[in-house]
Amino acid sequence: MAIGKIVAQLLIGGFGMFSRAFMAAYQQALMNAKSGKGPAVSEAASRGTRMAIEEALQILNVKRSDVSAQNAGKLSEMYQKMFNANDPKKGGSFYLQSKVYRAREALEEEFNIIINAGESQAGKAGKASGTASK
Repeated sequence: MAIGKIVAQLLIGGFGMFSRAFMAAYQQALMNAKSGKGPAVSEAASRGTRMAIEEALQILNVKRSDVSAQNAGKLSEMYQKMFNANDPKKGGSFYLQSKVYRAREALEEEFNIIINAGESQAGKAGKASGTASK
């Protein structure tokens, strides 16, 4: 009987903590909406894991003017250099390697280009023309 009472008290206490936290978050959201911070906060939250373009440019050590389809080779070279330098098997950091990968992803998405990730352009062109003729 005593165990049931303890379990009931824990459930009631847990529900109370959850409801207080929920109300605090709701009040903060209302304050953000009233102060005009709402769109910026919601944009950052909806961005999810997408990296900021400025951060991606810094990680790959390129300038915004260097990011174009014509310079995809240079971007690929920088990506491969940074990715291989941070390989955990060679004593690098998985975290930094992940940042390099996410930087490449962000730039590809933002600028609608394909940064070659290890395959040669000729190999890709050969595959494309081979499938087109079938």
